[in-house]
Amino acid sequence: MKLGIIGKPQCGKTTIFNAAAGQEEAVGDYSRASHRAVIRVPDERVDKLAELSEPDRKVYPEIEFLDAPGFTGDGKESSGLSVTNELREMDALLMVIDAFSAEADPGRYIQNLVDEMILADQAVVENNIQSKSRKMKLTGDKSLERELDLLRRCLEVLEQERPLLYLDVIPGEETLLRNYQFLSRKPLLIILNIAEEDLPRQDEVSRQYAHLVEPGKRDVATVCGKVQMELAAFPPDEQEAFYAELGVTGSAMDRVVKKSYALLSLISFLTIGKDEVRAWTIRKGTLARKAAGAVHGDIERGFIRAEVTRFEDWMEYKTTAALKAAGKTRSEGKDYVVQDGDEILFLFNV
Repeated sequence: MKLGIIGKPQCGKTTIFNAAAGQEEAVGDYSRASHRAVIRVPDERVDKLAELSEPDRKVYPEIEFLDAPGFTGDGKESSGLSVTNELREMDALLMVIDAFSAEADPGRYIQNLVDEMILADQAVVENNIQSKSRKMKLTGDKSLERELDLLRRCLEVLEQERPLLYLDVIPGEETLLRNYQFLSRKPLLIILNIAEEDLPRQDEVSRQYAHLVEPGKRDVATVCGKVQMELAAFPPDEQEAFYAELGVTGSAMDRVVKKSYALLSLISFLTIGKDEVRAWTIRKGTLARKAAGAVHGDIERGFIRAEVTRFEDWMEYKTTAALKAAGKTRSEGKDYVVQDGDEILFLFNV
């Protein structure tokens, strides 16, 4: 999973990046700076299965974070916004919003940043309509008509000042859209970056912006970036003690990761071997044969069946023999829909 962090200058986006990635990049008005980091996503299911099987190693899912150059925050009045290709390659966007400063106006900041994404996408659409129309006129290539029609529909939505997340598409068009990597079509997690003194009321802050939440499109998280960045350097036991002292439950950055998974409809299945216990990230609704391809292409091609055990049953029965005796391990075919927390042994032949 790739997550791009965006925001207007001095909103705390690099602070959030440092908190998420355990980095120590300079913070402040460095709006043209770009930082990248890859982190492992802890999964206690991997840890607990490893305690039972004692593999050589544990392998967790990974997230790549990009702290992208800052938007202007000027909304429709912005000009010369330069969106990098690496930002367009992200799977979802984390929009960091200043909710900590004395003059903070989160609602306006959110709208301005959405407007800038719309303007950036509109420029791409207009340029492509122009170039593809010219090409079709010169060459007579009618194969471009379908794509041009889709682009014109995109332009209609954008001219209504609406993100492309709200564009209705028919089967096959999503693939065409993906080639353009439109910013306003990416799922968006709005991170309200609050002051430390507002931590006791973080749930109240989130409720104020709950109207922005749309499953699969947008979600909201409330974070004190400054505290989270400081805590990132602490051992886990010290972090827990600090949270207890502040009267908050758990890591805000853990909640950000979980919300990002949910926005992208991602789940994890598990595999156990002598060499490793591993969590694999797939999209919700993935069939068993396709999930096998996440492990290796040969397994997908030679798929025979999947031996599936729920993680909860592993915790109760502990051993393969006990699981089979209790009938908790079952054989599933290629059309089985993999569930979050499934432990799977793929049988294949190539």
